[in-house]
Amino acid sequence: MSSFSNINDLSEEHILRCTRAIFHLTKEQLKAKNALFDGESQPLFMQVTCIRIPETPRRCMRIVLPHSMVSETDEVALFVGDLERGRRKDYEPTVEHYEDLLRKHGCTRIKSVIPMNQVKTEYDQYELKRKLVDSYDHFLVDGKIAGHLSHLLGSEFYKKRKLPTPVRMQSKDLKHEIEHGLKKTLMPIHPNGDTHVVQVGHSCMKEEQILDNILATCTFLSKHYPGGWTNVRCVRLKTRTSLGLPIYTTLKNKNSVQIPTVRPKRPKAYHQVSGEISTVASLDSVTVTPEGDVIVQQKRKRYGKRNIEQNK
Repeated sequence: MSSFSNINDLSEEHILRCTRAIFHLTKEQLKAKNALFDGESQPLFMQVTCIRIPETPRRCMRIVLPHSMVSETDEVALFVGDLERGRRKDYEPTVEHYEDLLRKHGCTRIKSVIPMNQVKTEYDQYELKRKLVDSYDHFLVDGKIAGHLSHLLGSEFYKKRKLPTPVRMQSKDLKHEIEHGLKKTLMPIHPNGDTHVVQVGHSCMKEEQILDNILATCTFLSKHYPGGWTNVRCVRLKTRTSLGLPIYTTLKNKNSVQIPTVRPKRPKAYHQVSGEISTVASLDSVTVTPEGDVIVQQKRKRYGKRNIEQNK
């Protein structure tokens, strides 16, 4: 197979051939398994292999696709914040409030509204979280509580690629905001290996839609992937169980690519704080780092001439 070195060298005809081969393979697998439903779909992934493993913190990139992977029959749940805080507070008023808000804006894609208090009280165990992640196909979350919800959901949402997508519930056009959120796909980035995977469609979508999603994803990666497109060694299409079909590859020497380094985004308040200690005489000052480390500086004893002579 010929090698490419530029994103412009991607062949749409070659991508369509690989997509047809994946579709054919998926149909044969479903026939062999005697699938119960004819419309059962299999996810289609794009596997990206980098040239140099990036030095980056664990993070997730959200990529907007031209064609949503969410079908009309998929069930979507929405995580929201509580109107009244407290474990003993009733969360039913919160559910009714947001259901009325969704009806007001004509949002019909959301099947269930799950307040944060309900997650803490009814899904606090591992098996209950597994049941929750399997109950719905996609999850959305109010952007205000997205950072507080991630540690409550656990690792099952990450393993099954169902991390909630943040949306702005205060948007004037809430329906468009939710539709835009359902078009996003998740790509986890990590420094533990040279391969990253992102879902670009499923077997029930049209071939042209898969092609548009692949091209849009590659365009996004050329700007936001660690090291850019110059750090991409190979791109493959695959399902969960199939081998990857290459749609892009390059034989570039890895010594020509520098190791990409990505610094995590920090808030403005992320800095060291120093102050004096007045309660302990032997201590001069204390410094607290953003990571929680405490650095204590002791006072230096200074002796004058009189003290020195007296000691002699």
